[in-house]
Amino acid sequence: MSSHSPYLFVFTGTSGSGRKTAAHRALKENEIVHIPSCTDRPPRSKEHPDSDYRYVSTAQFELMLLNQFFAESVQIDHYHYGIGRRSLEASLNAGKSVYLIVNREGTEKLREQYGEQVVRIFIYVDKNTILQRLEAKGTSYEIIDRYLSHYSEEVTYRKSCEHVIENVDIEQTIKKIREIVLSYG
Repeated sequence: MSSHSPYLFVFTGTSGSGRKTAAHRALKENEIVHIPSCTDRPPRSKEHPDSDYRYVSTAQFELMLLNQFFAESVQIDHYHYGIGRRSLEASLNAGKSVYLIVNREGTEKLREQYGEQVVRIFIYVDKNTILQRLEAKGTSYEIIDRYLSHYSEEVTYRKSCEHVIENVDIEQTIKKIREIVLSYG
């Protein structure tokens, strides 16, 4: 990368919008380091440990909180999520930009700490598309209901973000993400 400070590309948006898939596919062959969140929730059927999340027990998560392990942490629907400070700082101190996938609250905590280094990329789809995509993946109705219950609160955050992408077509979304990231080079 060039002489600028490294960036934190934060992918946020509505649950079920495909932000994780889009971010990973857009940046997998890039020098940008992915820092997965730690969580105490159990893995869902198609998630991959250490790629999607670092899974820990609730007791481990609480101990990590006590030891100030996280740069940010949040609780969503009784489960905890957090980004490890050491992994994040190691990449930034080495001059490498990172990308993270976090919710609105986590994004704001990162923005408070890292200011202008944080580039918020908001990815969303309409509620009906979320429902169709999750049903097609065989997602349980309990999880679908949880995603949809957060929608109105989540979608309003797009006005605060530097970049907003409606993920109607995954290939177009990937292209837009790459263009955004390159514009910060």
